[in-house]
Amino acid sequence: MLLHPLMLWLGWVIGPGAWALHLLGSYLLVSRACEAGSMWMLHATTLVTLLLSLAGVAVAWRQWGRAGRHWPGSGDGEAGRIRFMAVMGLLISALSALLVVAEGVPNFFLGPCL
Repeated sequence: MLLHPLMLWLGWVIGPGAWALHLLGSYLLVSRACEAGSMWMLHATTLVTLLLSLAGVAVAWRQWGRAGRHWPGSGDGEAGRIRFMAVMGLLISALSALLVVAEGVPNFFLGPCL
């Protein structure tokens, strides 16, 4: 059950990185959206970062499947550590995807020039 450690860490990093990119990108683009009178830049940022965070979910899901898709236990040794990394990467990336959606929803109801 040899899994590449980089793939396990990608499940942890891709989702939160996409969420941070969405937060900062939206903050930087709101003034341009106000000047242009169009929200397409903010919606595109939300879509791209949501897809990135879902890619983190997919990577973590695949690694968990390769590790046996059992819930990690305390007495599993190396297999338990690998399963823990995969499951937590899945949860962290899924939470990040939820945060991106939560930050993107107000763009449908509020204007950029508030």
